[in-house]
Amino acid sequence: KNTDEDRCCCKEPDLNMYLQKGVGNYIRRRLRHHGIDLSDQSRNQSLARKGSEDGSLATLDLSRASDSISTELVFQALPALWFSVMDDLRCRSTLLPDWTIHKNQMFSSMGNGFTFELESLLFYAIAKATVYHLGIRGVVSVYGDDLIVPTESAGYLISVLLFLGFETNVEKSFFTGSFRESCGGHFDSG
Repeated sequence: KNTDEDRCCCKEPDLNMYLQKGVGNYIRRRLRHHGIDLSDQSRNQSLARKGSEDGSLATLDLSRASDSISTELVFQALPALWFSVMDDLRCRSTLLPDWTIHKNQMFSSMGNGFTFELESLLFYAIAKATVYHLGIRGVVSVYGDDLIVPTESAGYLISVLLFLGFETNVEKSFFTGSFRESCGGHFDSG
């Protein structure tokens, strides 16, 4: 996302991509039933504005989130049938330009047809479970790795995410002061 570091995107086989997009679209439809619309960033932007006005909501952004989704996390988080389908459709290895084969440690790469939806689903479930565990009432919203949670849960959620292998981007996460940012919307005191 910037010129300081390389990020890879894999070209998935066409038939795999077709089926992956079908799985991704199904996840999108199911998330929409819970108020998470992955075709519209305006909800996260609006919630970031609210958080900047009253401090009730924190905005968290993760570093290299999709690269950090491990196979074991997906196995533990999803029903067995869904894990099996997604595991069958993902690419477990990548052929590099020098003709060597690289065994992928991440569950799915950028370029996979369900990666964005899967990461949104996982982060939503992790955030909701954390807020529920803490007994905190409030809004939880995600758009990929842009998370919005009640401010009082942010510190604990960051610890939970780190335990699961996800690093919070401290330069793009805000839970103190009057500034919040999510999905390209930047707000200071509203």
